[in-house]
Amino acid sequence: MKRLINLFFVMLLCCAAFLAEAAPIQIDIYSVNDLHGRLRAAENAPGAARLAAALNLLTAANPKGTLIVGGGDMLSGSIDADSFDGLNAVEAMNIMRFAANCAGNHAFDYNFPAIVRQAKAADFPLLAANITDANGNIPAPFAPYAVVKRNGIKTGIIGVLDEQAFKKVKPDHVAGLKLTSPAEAANKYAAQLRRNGVQVVVLLAHIGGQMENGMLTGAIVPVLDNLKGIDAVASGDSHTVFACSYKGIPAVQAGEYGRQIGHIKLFYDADAGKITQAEANVYETGALTQERDSKAAAFLQPYFERVDAVYSKVLAYNTQYLANEKYGESPLADYFMDLINSELQTDITLYNGGAIRSNLPAGNVTLRELKQIFPFNNTLYVLRLRGSDILKALEHGLGSKEIARVRFAGLTVTADLTAPEGERLISAQLADGSILNHERYYSAAVNDFLLSGGDGYTSVKGAEIIRESGKDLDVLSTALKKAWQINFDYNNKRLILK
Repeated sequence: MKRLINLFFVMLLCCAAFLAEAAPIQIDIYSVNDLHGRLRAAENAPGAARLAAALNLLTAANPKGTLIVGGGDMLSGSIDADSFDGLNAVEAMNIMRFAANCAGNHAFDYNFPAIVRQAKAADFPLLAANITDANGNIPAPFAPYAVVKRNGIKTGIIGVLDEQAFKKVKPDHVAGLKLTSPAEAANKYAAQLRRNGVQVVVLLAHIGGQMENGMLTGAIVPVLDNLKGIDAVASGDSHTVFACSYKGIPAVQAGEYGRQIGHIKLFYDADAGKITQAEANVYETGALTQERDSKAAAFLQPYFERVDAVYSKVLAYNTQYLANEKYGESPLADYFMDLINSELQTDITLYNGGAIRSNLPAGNVTLRELKQIFPFNNTLYVLRLRGSDILKALEHGLGSKEIARVRFAGLTVTADLTAPEGERLISAQLADGSILNHERYYSAAVNDFLLSGGDGYTSVKGAEIIRESGKDLDVLSTALKKAWQINFDYNNKRLILK
């Protein structure tokens, strides 16, 4: 009898062990996208030290099953990162234990040698499964995927960019490179990973999307529609916040500048060999913690001090807040376009709206604030530009949902932004009241991004150069010091909407 009882207890223990092993395995994927080098705490960013503390807190809930990933555009775009070619931002990501990062279009704000240095410094791979060279191969330092193990589960991570991403990039920075279909690349490598025994496949997609009336819209949607073998998607590029399930695939995008953290929770049934449950959420970093990670803070402080020594110089005084709405009105952009037009003594100024990245608060304007507004180190040129080509550029840059609104000076434009491209422009007058003549040539200040045809401004590409005028930051610094006080009377009369 005693032997039977012992055998019974052994059987119970075996059953309990079996049940414990059969319980679903939890994998937590935390994503950050479009950090843009916002390493320092500011009004619109928690800073890398607080972001690290928040990720530490989240990781502690499932230390062996947590995966931290980047949705692209993590480095370029701030004075603190760009002053060191993004290498300090890479190290901050190392401290935060990122497992992988997807390449974004702003990876190519840096030249290729700088990208190689960043990749060598990273403890994580830079993923871009749909970037190929002339021979159809993925060029180093990019990799199509990474494989990691979390809670005993082999997890594959694939990275892709929007197929149109290179239109936002200086052409010479992507010379010889091509973007292929992101969905096709994702499916190709997902199938390869599955054949190699990978159990969970995550896609990092630097492809924009947004929620409209409870529905996911944008460039990410046709990609999601064509995915096969992907268990979760963490996206970036549009700086939006969403967490949803799209046709059974959990998808997130976590805003911008580290203010949010995306979370996809997966439950994997090892016996069934599949995901049985998935949840998607986005958290506010500041709501998770107000603490700062001491290691990240100590690492970054010397970099901040070096930047402050150079960029704290006061250039001017601003009397009122100037806002910049990427797809709408921008008193800030209008002021600075006028400043360029005056400083370079041109008939007009044209500028891609995506190159203007911040607002300007009232108070002292330092070189830091100016760099935050114009972070991309663009070179200004004065061109000889035909009136018809100016009109084409305005048509292209007004009302587009794909690119930020074109900024200009020296003109009063009347337009219908609801009309299709080619029919938006109603009239364009110069400062002296004359109508812009299609056949006449004008002097036009533009940056090198427009001159190279970036953002699809093909009518400006390759125009005759009258002179090179230096870096935008240098030209504007000089002009601000001359003006000293910014007292901009914004009346929104340069763009009249019908």
